[in-house]
This record gives sequence, structure tokens and C-alpha cells, in this order.
Amino acid sequence: MIDEATLRRAAATGEALRSLDGDDLVVPGGLLRELFRRDPQDLDPRGLTLESARVADGLDLRGMQIPFPLRFVGCAFDRPLDLDGAELHALVLDGCDVPGVVANGLRVRRDLDLSRSRVRGDLWTSASTSCSAAVWLCESEIGGRLLCVDTVIDGAVRAVQADRMRVGGTIRLLHGFEARGGIRLLGADVAGSLDLTGARLTRPDRGLALDLGDATIGGSVFVIADQTGRRPLVRGRLALGNARIAGQLLIRDADFEPAGTVTGTGYRSRRRAGAAISAPGLVVNGDVSIEGECRIGGGVDLSMGTYSTIQIHEGTRLAAPGERALDLTNAELRSSLVLAEGVAVEGTLRLAGAHVRGDLVLKGTRWSEPEGPTIVAAEGATVDGGVDLRGVETCGGRITFRSATVGATFDAHGARLRNTDGGALSLRQAVVKGSVLLAGGFTAEGSVVLNRAVIEGRLACAGGTFGDVVAASATARAGMNLHWTAAASVDLTGAVTTALADDPAAWPRRSAIAGFVYDRFDGSWDWRTRRDWLRGMEPFDAGPYEQAARVFRQHGRPVEAERLLMEQRRRARQVRPPGGRAPGRLLRDLRDVLYGVTVGYGYRPGRTLWLLAALLALVGTLVAVPGAQATLRATDPRGNVYAVDGRLVTVDETKQGADATATRARAASRPGPCGDGQVRCFDPVFYTIDTVVPLISLGQRAVWYPETRTTAGRVTSALLNVASVLGWLLSTVVVLSFARLARPA
Repeated sequence: MIDEATLRRAAATGEALRSLDGDDLVVPGGLLRELFRRDPQDLDPRGLTLESARVADGLDLRGMQIPFPLRFVGCAFDRPLDLDGAELHALVLDGCDVPGVVANGLRVRRDLDLSRSRVRGDLWTSASTSCSAAVWLCESEIGGRLLCVDTVIDGAVRAVQADRMRVGGTIRLLHGFEARGGIRLLGADVAGSLDLTGARLTRPDRGLALDLGDATIGGSVFVIADQTGRRPLVRGRLALGNARIAGQLLIRDADFEPAGTVTGTGYRSRRRAGAAISAPGLVVNGDVSIEGECRIGGGVDLSMGTYSTIQIHEGTRLAAPGERALDLTNAELRSSLVLAEGVAVEGTLRLAGAHVRGDLVLKGTRWSEPEGPTIVAAEGATVDGGVDLRGVETCGGRITFRSATVGATFDAHGARLRNTDGGALSLRQAVVKGSVLLAGGFTAEGSVVLNRAVIEGRLACAGGTFGDVVAASATARAGMNLHWTAAASVDLTGAVTTALADDPAAWPRRSAIAGFVYDRFDGSWDWRTRRDWLRGMEPFDAGPYEQAARVFRQHGRPVEAERLLMEQRRRARQVRPPGGRAPGRLLRDLRDVLYGVTVGYGYRPGRTLWLLAALLALVGTLVAVPGAQATLRATDPRGNVYAVDGRLVTVDETKQGADATATRARAASRPGPCGDGQVRCFDPVFYTIDTVVPLISLGQRAVWYPETRTTAGRVTSALLNVASVLGWLLSTVVVLSFARLARPA
């Protein structure tokens, strides 16, 4: 047991007090308190140093002001160190064995150093009514650094509770530091950095390993391996909700192990189960970087926060199966979000409502076991740069950018998206100011949805393999390249584009393109190919034929346009209506067949000319037959009846009239075929034309008529009447068809 004089002498000289003969050096705690109450003028400014001593009966420095440093090296304390409300110059506990520290309201002008010490305890104070801790530093102020190099703190529940602590320098929990219990630094204000190099937090406080909620860090936060390769271990949750970090957040070669749901933590809000890093509302002025071979067992919640760049480097593995692996809901990134090639993620990336002012780069990453049906959820997100999904692999869940805005290219070259239970990729109502590239080996086992998307560039699907492609009312202003390798079904209902580049033979039968508007074909202009393309779609729709015909016509190909429209009419006739064909429908079909055969639905009026010619030939043959001619009669104004070879019945002899219109026959008592000029002579050619073409009158059909008293006359009359009706119909069709062709297109 050291005496008071020896202790005073050591304090006055500033020399370390240690045992000289190998015996235990025992220093009463009360004796130290009495020494510190003396006039500081009697003590050396270098302070008091005790080495390998045992401080008996506890050291109680509550409320004391000690203007010189205190150093305890390799010392053991019998009771907890009580520093409540004390004001110290500096305090060093180096390699000591301390059964707890109670230092709420402590003021330390310089450093508080607990390096290489072992602190254990289950202490209760008025700072908390719900939990005990081994070290209490609530509302304390440390002007320099808080050093815990190779320190082990063992608490029954919490290792350290230091709410609203203020540190003028850096907090260094380094190398062999281990906390067996939670560390709570709520509202802490650290002017320097928080360094957790090689630290291990092995026993969380009801799921919380380190709680930095509402803390302010003036420097950076480091969770990295030390020079010997000792990897940081965080067993439980790292909470950074609403914290402020002026520098960067760097995690390298660290292990985060989940510890279940955080419960019973007082005022802390209960966040999602399984999150390894919970930092909603976190603000990091620098980068957030996860480097090396990090293993994060649980999600990373960075929602509603503000960051510069977030980078997750190759070798990192995020494992939150069925949970949110990375949550950036409503977050703002002043630069880019980059996940390097090879990063494996189990869980979902949430970007709903986030604003990324740079690029979103997920190139070469692998995703599986999502939360619910979505594996990358970016609903309503804004990405000022491009989205790079090249080579991305997903297994289950869809990638959705519904109602998102992308400022440059959306590139998914070579991506392999597998979600057989639903959609693979959704850009529903998205606005992409560049192109959407789903090409170069892109594979989607599931639907690709582009409904009402607006793409300022091109939609490129060349070389892609798709399930269902659903792009109703989508717009691609620079064209669509649809040279896909395969697609199960396509829905472009109401879509709009400029140039359509495709392989017509590669379109699936289940294709809906009603209302699909395009300006030109960028490729095949063969009308037969386009006909087969439209013919192969089920069910039939007339609109696509009209659109294709419009494109052909606008580019100077009216003949091809008409052929497509003729095919449209034929296909419409062939479609079987529900419930079978009614009798009225059969008549309409028959009429349609005749209309198609005769004039090509009005697009081939030349066919009518051939029919007219055939009808003329038939009628000409008929009237050239002597038997038919024998039935023809003509009557002059006086009632005399003539046959083609002369007068048959004389009602009144011909007399010379005053106007010389009637003359007597000169050659014979029976007038000739024309009644010596009393009737128009019969001419088979002109009679045929006058019968078949009713648009003109040659005076033949009106003069010569078949008599109906004989069977031959009745047959001839009927045939000529039918020929007149057919000639009238055909002539009318010709006139109307040519009138249509004369109109401007």
C-alpha cells in the first residue's frame, strides 16, 4: 500500500510511480482524490502517471477539476471509475482492467485514451432507465481524440452509451478493438473522423451493434481492414439514421452479420428486419464506397439520404434474400450509382423516387431472391445520365422503371433477365431521352413492358430474345429496330414511331399492332413480304393493312398499297364471325367475292374493261346468229313493221310528204331492210355496243327489238335485257373507279 508522501512526491516531480521491488503497488482511490484536491501549483504540469498499480476502493472523481494529465498504465481498478461531471486535462487508461466507467457530463480538454484496456461492467445511471452499459459518456465533451486501440469493452447489454457526446478530434476504435455489447452514440458530434479499422462489434444490443442516429461526423467514417489483414466484423445493425458525414463513408473488406429484428430500443424507430446498415436520411458529402471482399449479410438502407457517389466494387456480396439488399428510396445522388461487374446481390435494389444526377451503372451484376415480385424497383426515379444494364443477370423478379425519367441511353445489351412468373423488364410510362437498347444477346424470360413509354431515341431489339413484348401506346421518335431473334408475342397497339426496321418473318403469330403508326420501312419494301407479315398475325385486324398501305402510297408505291388493301378485304371475308355465318352474311360474302373478282374491290377497274369486252363479244355473237336476227323487229312512225331483211307488215303505204321524210320504194314492191330509209338500218356491231354500253346511244337498241310471240324471241329479249343490266353495272363501276383514281392521293 503506497503512502501519501510517496504519492505526493511522484505528483510533484511528474515521474511515473511504479513498483520497484516486484510487490503489488496498491493505491487507495480516496488518497488519489485527496491529492487531486490540492493546489495545482504543488503538482508537476506533466501530471500523475501510475504503472502496474491496483487502485483500491474505487476512484471517485465526480465533479472534480484536474488541470493536469492522468495516466494509468497497466493498472487494475477494484471498482468502476466514476467521472460524472469531472473536468480533466487528459485521461489515459492504457492496458488497464476497469470494471466499468461512469463519465456522464465529463469534460476532457485533450484526449480520452482507453487503448489496450479491458472494460467490463453492467452499470446503471440516470441517463437511461431501460439499459445498462459498461462505459457511460452521455453529454460528455472530449476536446481531443477518443482512442480505443486494441480495447475490449464487455457489457451485459451495451458496451458504450455516449448520447450527445462531443469529440473535438477523431474517434478511433482500431485494430484489436472489440465491443461485446451495443455502442450507442445518438446525436454525437465528432469534429474528426470515426475510424473502425479492424474493429469487431460482436454482441449487439437487441440487434443494434452501433447506433449513430442523428450523429454529426466532421470527417469520414472508415470500416476497413487493418494492415495485418484483420477484417472488421459488425454482428448486428449499423444504424446511421439522419446522421451527417462531411467526408466519405468507406467500407472495405468488412463482414456484416445479421442479428435479427431490432426490438426494444427505446426511441429508435423500428426499421425493416434484416438490414445490416440502416441509414435513412443519412447525408454524406463525399462518396459512399464499399470495396474489397465485403460480405454484407442483410440489407443496406440508404433511403431518403443525400450522397455524392455510391460505389460498390467487385468482390462485394450483398446477401438479403427476400429483403431489400440496397434501399435508395427517395434518395438523392449528386453523381452516380455504380455497382461493379461481378457484384452478387441477393435481394432487391429499391430506387423509387430517387434522383441520380449521374449514371446508374449495374453492368455485369448478378441478382437473385428479390423482395416480392421486383428485383430492381425504380418507380418514379430520375436518372440524369444513362442506365447501364449491360450483362446484368437476374433470377426471379422484374426490373421496373415505371414512370421513371432517364436522361440518356437505357442500355441492356446482353442482359439475361429470368422471371418466368411475371415480367422481366418494365418501362411503363417511362421517359427515356436517349435510346432503349435491348439488343446484342438480350434475353428476357418474361414480359418486357413499354406501355406509354416515350423514347426520344431508338428502340433497338436486334438480336434479342423475348417472351411477351407489350408496348401499347409507346413512342419511339427515332425509329424501332425489331430484328429480334425470337418473341412469344408482341403488342404494339397504338404505338408510334418513324422508321420500322424488322424481319417480317420473325414476328410471332400473336401480334397486335392495331393503331401502330410508322412513317416508313427501314428494310424490306416487298409488298408480298409485308402481306405475309400481316397475314400471319392472329387475330385479324384491318387497321394494320391500312397503315402499311398508307406507307407504301406515301412513298410512291400506290400499286403495292392497293394490293395490300385488296388482301385486307379478302382476309376480312375469311374471318369467321362468332356464332357462325348468318344467311345475310353469306350474301354479303358472295357480293364481296364478286366485287373482288370483278374489279379487285375497286382497285383494279381494268378488270371491268375485260368483262365489258367479254360481254360485248357474247352479245355480238348472239346478234350475229341468224335465228336471233330473225326475231328482231323495227317500227316506223306510221306503224309499219320491219325485219332485218325487209318490211313485214304494211299498215299504210308510203306517200311523199311535204317534208320529204317518206319516200316510195323504187326497187321492188317490198321495201328493203331499212324500209327504204323509213327506219335505221340494223348493224350487229353497233347494236352490240348500244346494248352493252348504256352510257351512249347509237340508235340501234332503241329501234330494233326482239318480238316476244315466239320462244326464240322471248329468249333473245331476255338475254339482251340481262346484257343491258350487266353492261350498265360494269360501265358504272368503270366510271366510278377511274374517277377515284383521278383524285389526288
